[in-house]
Amino acid sequence: MTLFSKEIHFWSVGAVLVSALMLLLGGCTEVNDELGVGVIPPGQQFEMKFATLEEGIESYLTLSDSIATSSLDYAYFGKMTDPNYGARMKASALVQFEYSLRTDTVAHKDRASKVDSLALLLGMKTLGGDTLKEQSFDIYRLHKILKRDTTYYNGLEVSEFVDSRPMFSCTFSGKPRGANAFDTLSLKVVDAELAEKFMADLWNDTTLYAKDSLFIAQMGGLCITPSGTSPDDAAIYGLNLQWGTEEGPNSYLLAYGHEYPANDDPSLVEDEVMRAFAITNNRSYANTAAATALDYDYSATSWGGYINVDVQSDEELQNPVSEGFVQSMMGVTTTLELGEKFMADLRGLVPEGCDIFINKAELKLYLSDDDYTLFDSAPQRLGAYVDYPSLTSVADYNYYYEENYDMELVYDGYLNRTQACYTMNIAMHLQQLLMDTENTLSHRITLGMPAYEMISDAMVGLEMVGGTKPVKIDITYTVIGK
Repeated sequence: MTLFSKEIHFWSVGAVLVSALMLLLGGCTEVNDELGVGVIPPGQQFEMKFATLEEGIESYLTLSDSIATSSLDYAYFGKMTDPNYGARMKASALVQFEYSLRTDTVAHKDRASKVDSLALLLGMKTLGGDTLKEQSFDIYRLHKILKRDTTYYNGLEVSEFVDSRPMFSCTFSGKPRGANAFDTLSLKVVDAELAEKFMADLWNDTTLYAKDSLFIAQMGGLCITPSGTSPDDAAIYGLNLQWGTEEGPNSYLLAYGHEYPANDDPSLVEDEVMRAFAITNNRSYANTAAATALDYDYSATSWGGYINVDVQSDEELQNPVSEGFVQSMMGVTTTLELGEKFMADLRGLVPEGCDIFINKAELKLYLSDDDYTLFDSAPQRLGAYVDYPSLTSVADYNYYYEENYDMELVYDGYLNRTQACYTMNIAMHLQQLLMDTENTLSHRITLGMPAYEMISDAMVGLEMVGGTKPVKIDITYTVIGK
């Protein structure tokens, strides 16, 4: 711990004027700077100090499979590999849909209709990865229903929800059109029996169209997931689940068919018809739900074996590391453990008989590789959390207020490209730890992606303990006499 201080006394206006007057009238060459101290109550005497704490901080790699994905505005699907560190991710989108519109609204006598093909008309965005790589996706039918009032997490097991074989497949490559236009994924039959059953249920039982709950119970939903032949180093895409917003086109499952004379040859086409089914999870009057399941593969990295997976707050962390990593898509995070030595040094800042107020506590995190070419692939901001699975941030980082009330937090957390460093002001958090005499608060801080930017293509390595630029906390505080 490095500690130095400068004493600052806050004088009354009267004391200052008296001192100045004596200097002018008496021609004194020396100033009695103790004048007035005796009339200032001890509790009103302040002293500013500065300290750097870096001992007693351990760092660990952590990964949680209990982060909610059923309330996101997008459902994600695809595969990608981080080009700098080799971490691989696979995302599968589980979505439900409801009846939206049909072009065969007039019931003509002596006519029948038949479905011909299906397509996904999606509002999409690129999450990250190499969009030049063509991917193939498998489309499964959900045989287990997603429930609107149930929370689903990133560790969701897709096999629990889908049939043993996909009904359809499709391919996609390139950047999606984003907010400007739809992207179309034409579906090709993989399993004829499953595909025909699904299309027949979708097309023929129109009595369910007006009853959302019965329709969802009958149709189940869809799972869009990368096929086994998709390259690992492709891209992950987001499917828009929002409705009535300006975030881009809505998403649909489209069924194309035709009408023909009843009791005649079904191949005769009298009129082409289309039915659309909205894919969404944010319409309050609908019962649809959605979730994203994520698989992580760190076998190609040198540090994958050090990750603590789904460790609870009352369990000890294993395998301390000197280099930490923070990954997008709810992937690997770095957790700092403020140990007994750190807490002893923090409490040691408080002089006997006094209190302290922490004005600023800058947590400094330096990039393990300060090559400027990596800065663009690093997250532009990091969040600090006391409970990452629930996205419970440190007291200083109230992202809800910053996002919803157009205010800039003094927390900071942004990447300083000049210093290759993230700086986080966690003054309130340390003040809480200092006041926690019952030792009820967690001494862990998890570094992860900002909660409102939880999904992006960023990953970064951080220098932890034992390096030339280890983790440290610069503290500016005020000593308050009692």
